[in-house]
Amino acid sequence: MKLTPFRQPATLLLYLSRYISTTTTTTHSHLPKQQPHPPISPPPNAMDLTTTTPPEEQPPSYIAAARTHGIPLRQSAPVKPGPLPLQLPILNHLRTKRVILASSSPRRKAMLTTIGLSPPHLEIWPSNTPEDLDKKSHSPESYVSATARAKCQAVYTAVLEAQSQSQSQPDSKLSQEDPAVVIAADTIIATRSGQILEKPRSEEDHVRMLKHLRDGRFHRVLTGICVMAPKADASHPGYEIRGHVEDTRVYFAREEDGLPDDVIESYVKTREGADKAGGNHEPLGS
Repeated sequence: MKLTPFRQPATLLLYLSRYISTTTTTTHSHLPKQQPHPPISPPPNAMDLTTTTPPEEQPPSYIAAARTHGIPLRQSAPVKPGPLPLQLPILNHLRTKRVILASSSPRRKAMLTTIGLSPPHLEIWPSNTPEDLDKKSHSPESYVSATARAKCQAVYTAVLEAQSQSQSQPDSKLSQEDPAVVIAADTIIATRSGQILEKPRSEEDHVRMLKHLRDGRFHRVLTGICVMAPKADASHPGYEIRGHVEDTRVYFAREEDGLPDDVIESYVKTREGADKAGGNHEPLGS
């Protein structure tokens, strides 16, 4: 029997939400670490630094010093391969279909890759939807859910419009296959009092924000996920849409336990969390 998109919408949403959103485990953090920036494609005539970097510019290691002092080198154990992607019927179906990720986040792309959803079947269509909902009229949960939904609907519409144009142009390189699913997500920070935090507007605002999170002891990281897929029978409105919100509680160390003001100020100067909601990032809990 042929498995159509959203024949098992609850199953799809469950497993996509597990890998797109933050984890539900409690995270304890002194200071977060930086998430890698999206890769930038070099120009055609750029040098391939992976093969032309001189030896003296390679990252430092202990090998040379060990040899100088006659210390035997320890043989590293072979790296074990990661687990195979889940062999679920819904995922096996999507791995051969057109999947649209409405985000330019390399982290979210990597999460989908771990369950076997990867290019060329996985396409990246970043959303340009402004995140300007009235925070006073939304709870943190409804705010992040509505934002993810708006992103998903905007990209879903853009994909269908681009597909319609490509069908009228035989030489178009755009795919003419219907998207099996469009996935969007949004993440926000909410304080203990329910205040929704945006990205810091300045260095002073960044310091003030982190001090507020530290003194509040914990805050919440909420990720809203929205999934859209065309209906198999094309009945109104022509698509199905599902949403989910993942909620993670993050604890900061107290000032007297190793997070004084000067540590926060030094962290802010690294600009590591300048482009993150709440001004911080914890990769171990994301």
